[in-house]
Amino acid sequence: MTQLSPMEPFDQAGEAVADYRQQARQFLTKSRQYLAEDDLHQAAEKGWGAAAWMAKAVAENQGWTYNKHDQFWDVMYLAEQMSGDQRVKYLKGTANLLHGYFYTRKRFLRPDDIAGNLDLIATLLDILEPLTELAATG
Repeated sequence: MTQLSPMEPFDQAGEAVADYRQQARQFLTKSRQYLAEDDLHQAAEKGWGAAAWMAKAVAENQGWTYNKHDQFWDVMYLAEQMSGDQRVKYLKGTANLLHGYFYTRKRFLRPDDIAGNLDLIATLLDILEPLTELAATG
């Protein structure tokens, strides 16, 4: 893979999709590391980031617009329609819940709750990932 400078645009959409997908998985891994370190705010925020970045991969691959925070909901609606997986309905809410935890006082955060939600985000990534491969196989 060619290393791009920060000022260079992506040469191909497929490269951007791969980058978004990889970053989503890295965020999920990092979220679990933060959880193990009892950094609950960062664990939750990286869980949200994992979902958001996989959504970016889907949007990029499908040619949908996703460049603002509130477009996450639009992408998730379309992803649910494409995947036919009704779990996306509540899993997108799990991602949003994790994002909200970033703004919650630590004394009100529960490590076991965050851990369970990160497991659900892993499920969401698994549902979304095939939608990032359609252009390459279609």
